[in-house]
Amino acid sequence: MNPHPSAPETVSGGAFSAHDAVLGWVEDIAPYGIFTTDDTFHVQSWNQWLTARSGLSAPDLVGQFLFAKFPELRTRGIERRYQNALKGEISVLSAALHKYLLPFPTSVHNAPGPHMLQTVRIAPLVVRGKIVGTITIIEDVTERETQAAILQRQQQHDHMLSRALSVLLRTTDPMRDIEELFPSFTPALGVDAFFTHLSDPEDNILRLSASGGIPARLKEELAALPAGTGPCGSCGLTHAPTMVRGLRDNADPAYSELRASGMRLFASFPVAVGEHLHGVLSVGSYHHDALPADETKFLSTLAQYLGIAMERLRREAQLITARKTLQEHAEGLETKVQERTALLHEMIAQLESFSYTVAHDLRAPIRALQGYSEILSEDFGHLLPDEGKFTVSRLAKASKRLDALTRDLLRFSKVARVDVELEPVNIAEIVEELRPYSPEFQTALSVDLPLGTVLAQRTLLQQCIANLLENAVKFANPREHLRIQVRSEPMARPTAAAAPLTPHAFNPATFGGPRPASADAPEQPWFRIWIEDNGIGIPERARAKIFGIFERSAGSEHVEGTGIGLAIVARAMQQMGGFCGVESQVGQGSRFWLELPAA
Repeated sequence: MNPHPSAPETVSGGAFSAHDAVLGWVEDIAPYGIFTTDDTFHVQSWNQWLTARSGLSAPDLVGQFLFAKFPELRTRGIERRYQNALKGEISVLSAALHKYLLPFPTSVHNAPGPHMLQTVRIAPLVVRGKIVGTITIIEDVTERETQAAILQRQQQHDHMLSRALSVLLRTTDPMRDIEELFPSFTPALGVDAFFTHLSDPEDNILRLSASGGIPARLKEELAALPAGTGPCGSCGLTHAPTMVRGLRDNADPAYSELRASGMRLFASFPVAVGEHLHGVLSVGSYHHDALPADETKFLSTLAQYLGIAMERLRREAQLITARKTLQEHAEGLETKVQERTALLHEMIAQLESFSYTVAHDLRAPIRALQGYSEILSEDFGHLLPDEGKFTVSRLAKASKRLDALTRDLLRFSKVARVDVELEPVNIAEIVEELRPYSPEFQTALSVDLPLGTVLAQRTLLQQCIANLLENAVKFANPREHLRIQVRSEPMARPTAAAAPLTPHAFNPATFGGPRPASADAPEQPWFRIWIEDNGIGIPERARAKIFGIFERSAGSEHVEGTGIGLAIVARAMQQMGGFCGVESQVGQGSRFWLELPAA
């Protein structure tokens, strides 16, 4: 057929017919199906694209009556489109409405049906201004429509998963909420029924929790399924999805009740996290024998979300139980600590009372021992041999030391038993009151004013400073003139928590004691009082224990003392809520410090 005859055009190398070229392209190369009919709807041309897709060649169709060869064009109401084309009307048939014009098979995987999806254009065939027939152009849009459908389903699935996730993140009963959500999901999934089972590990049974779209009798049969049996048994045992297609032809007795209900498709998905099975989610269809891969993936993901929601609730319940147990344990521990602390305080009080009583009661026999030693030495010394006189002198010296020791013990006990009432105390006044007590204090002591005012018990602070000044005199370097310096410096907060020399024998965490209310407040200013000397110094290994009772540093054997003076300082500072420590180098003197809150 030659609907558009034209004269050949001349080009270099010979004659060229544009008309013949166009017809050749339409016949052999065009990426569309193109056929024409005359005004009686007999086929006049049929190109290679149509031949390849339909399996019908041009000789088979040319001259054939179109509606006799494809009678469904009439039953589908498309014949009138061709009649309208003879009237000059152009018709476009979309794949969304008509699916296809001619029933050609498709080779596209995952296509929604067995026929090629087509977009069709039916137009009048015009020759020299006259309508002589029709021309039909067919485009294969199966791939495009299939991908669009897949994308649309994916978006629909994502929307449903997002909705399910938003509900399951807040839920306190996931199975109940899934029961409410699922009816809105089933039309899009192509399933007609669903049911969920909760795992009962104690009885090793799957118990029906929620359902929809199943008859009452089937619901009774599914109410309780022993592990490993029934339609959900395999899924519950293996924690893997189970899919049964063509259920009507499946003779497995496990699915007999499902077959009896008319179900054609059945699938189960584990609701699990790790090795812990919470339950099983199952779906069924009365109309379809298979479930598409994307819908299977959706249901598997939904079961995972459901499992995570169940696991969250399980962990929350475990956490509540653990917190309750921990709280009960903490309360019991606190009671035990209070009881043991009270017992410890009672024991300490008894020990302090005992030490005070012993020290006090020893004073009388010690004074008697001293008196008898003096009488023996003064009245009968001329009768004693030299060895006897030496023995009496040693006895007198020992009784004198024992007397000093009992006095210091009494002082230590009194410090521990005193009722502390803090008041503003001027440090400089304390130092000046102590200066007349010793000639060395008058000559060697220098004070850097101002020293400040602290919250303290006046007598206890005086005792502490006096003991440290006396220590400086006792442990003076014989090769140098004694120098003692007292100074103070303000501090933002106490450094006891980090101080390496907080008295270990009388740690406040162990023995407790009155503390000023402002001691724990970071904004409360403090003062550190320094008592520095140029004495013999303290070895490093001794600095950590010299604040303990009866502790003395190495090299002080020839220095008179009982080893209680620094223990009194430590206990007194503890009683006042303060801290103490020392910095020292052998041969370079010592720097003792006291920390108290500013008044």
